[in-house]
Amino acid sequence: MGSTIKDVARLAGVSIATVSRVINSPETVKKETRETVLTAMKESGYTYNTLARSLSTRKSLSIGLIVPSITNPIFAESTLGIQDCANNFGYTVLLGDTDYDFKKEAMLINALNERRVEGLIITTSSVSNPYLKKFKDEDFPVVLIYNTTFSEDFHFVTIDNFKSAYEIVKYLIELGHKRIGMIAGYFDISDRSYARWQGYAQCLKDHGIPQDDSLVVQESFTAPAGREAMKYLLKMSKPPTAVFCSNDFLAIGAMSAVYEKGLKIPDDISICGFDNMELSSHIYPPLTTVDQPAYEMGYRAMEILMKVMAGEVTAPQHIFLDYKLIIRNSCSTLNLFTKGRKHEEKRF
Repeated sequence: MGSTIKDVARLAGVSIATVSRVINSPETVKKETRETVLTAMKESGYTYNTLARSLSTRKSLSIGLIVPSITNPIFAESTLGIQDCANNFGYTVLLGDTDYDFKKEAMLINALNERRVEGLIITTSSVSNPYLKKFKDEDFPVVLIYNTTFSEDFHFVTIDNFKSAYEIVKYLIELGHKRIGMIAGYFDISDRSYARWQGYAQCLKDHGIPQDDSLVVQESFTAPAGREAMKYLLKMSKPPTAVFCSNDFLAIGAMSAVYEKGLKIPDDISICGFDNMELSSHIYPPLTTVDQPAYEMGYRAMEILMKVMAGEVTAPQHIFLDYKLIIRNSCSTLNLFTKGRKHEEKRF
């Protein structure tokens, strides 16, 4: 015979009522107590009928998650954080991938709504998405992840895309570069990419470097797109000496175009990216980039969503997590290649 709720309570050293609350309303139990009970449930082999619970409480015990590209390791990492946190509360995650397509995003929102999800975590292609406004007007729990909106209407968890981009462009300027290009994701589908361009532009301005619009190329967030964009920049009569890419996929594609041209990195041109996906440290040369805590971002977004669904949060939560500037070997002083440069990390 399987273990019972009494067995779990005895093993955890808590009351049966506490075990019941962990099962039915985990958000009402202190984290330490909840983890103790969950451990006891696992050790005793206790299981409970999720379907029966959902029918009795009229809850689906599920939340929706919409991301623009599950093939991007950054979104995969934050998805893992969301799922790990959701599991602690007894919730499942229904995932949808929009491929940066607003129509697909609208269809997924409708589909998740039909599935009666209790809340939504989303990286949207448009922070002015009318579906999101409708959810907000109906008091439906929504948390944005990666997106930055200073609207008082939405909760979000992100990093400071403006400041982080400013810092990495400043690093290039400190290396002596003045003709700095940018390969960016399309601004109309990514407020993150636009914010990074704003940081890039402001940094140039603050350092007295005239902005040349021809040095900024907008593309999709893929390596092939980065390759084509870099080929365009290298054909210029006066190509850039350094290029900032708004994600690591674009940077990797840009690097391939440089090699196809018979040039070297960073001898002939410096390249940096954004995201610090695992592959960026294993390519040659290792890529200078910005690290964002994707797993923590997902976990925190789920924690906030649970509090919103429980009615514990009233004021919008605007969470900016720390980022890191990861300095590797893909950038060097202008016209000077220093061998054996140390890898550095700067925390902000």
